[in-house]
Amino acid sequence: MYRGEINQHTRLISAKRKRIFQIITQEEAFREICPKGTIVIHESPPPYRVGTVIKTRIVHIFELDWTSRVEELIPDRKIRIQFLDGFFAGGTEIWELESVGEYTRVTHTIAVQPEGFLRKWAWILKVRLKHNKMVEALLDNLEKASERLRIN
Repeated sequence: MYRGEINQHTRLISAKRKRIFQIITQEEAFREICPKGTIVIHESPPPYRVGTVIKTRIVHIFELDWTSRVEELIPDRKIRIQFLDGFFAGGTEIWELESVGEYTRVTHTIAVQPEGFLRKWAWILKVRLKHNKMVEALLDNLEKASERLRIN
């Protein structure tokens, strides 16, 4: 279905799917859960929907930036995003939310296939590890935010 390496992180969070979905899709709330050194800007006006364009920049240890677009959105359940350019160009990012009693299983997946010798080695030696740390920090922050952030 997707080409390249599948990289996946899962967390069980004590919050309803709707709450998690709101945090992920509202620009200010999402900015609050991003790890330090991550800048995310929605280029499209609200609401978050299929076609929303997102610019992301990582400025921590090394710099990466990319543009992505929401390709599929199932409210409170799934978001599929396509990387349009940058290091992850051609790759896919997926957020899936599944109810498990009073909890939500949050799964973040990327499928990437860096092009070219240097990008492949950068992914293997550095970027994958950095990505893993940042996604785990984002999930930590999402868990905390689901308890304290007020969303309109």
